[in-house]
Amino acid sequence: MTILTGLGFVLILVGFFLVHYRYAVYRYRVNDRSVEIQKGFFFRQLTAIPIDRIQNVDLDQGPLLIFCHLQKVVLVTGGSHHEIEALTVEDAKAFKDQVMLLAKEARHES
Repeated sequence: MTILTGLGFVLILVGFFLVHYRYAVYRYRVNDRSVEIQKGFFFRQLTAIPIDRIQNVDLDQGPLLIFCHLQKVVLVTGGSHHEIEALTVEDAKAFKDQVMLLAKEARHES
């Protein structure tokens, strides 16, 4: 029983540090045409999501993110979804508002 408790504590501690690691290696940029997400430290990945393809922006927050005062942003498109792992609560809400406004404007222009 002591081993399981110790293992659980180690997993929680590792998860806590991974949240801060993920927050440090994510970059995003929003412009009128796309949202660009760059992630990864050793293996970098750059994803560009066209604004007019974004259908919804969800904000998710599990227990660990709540503890760290962070939120995960999920960009939902017709065929997939893209995530920004950890933003501050204020940044996540501002990001959602900005992207949804740009997506609405892009759909009206089409």
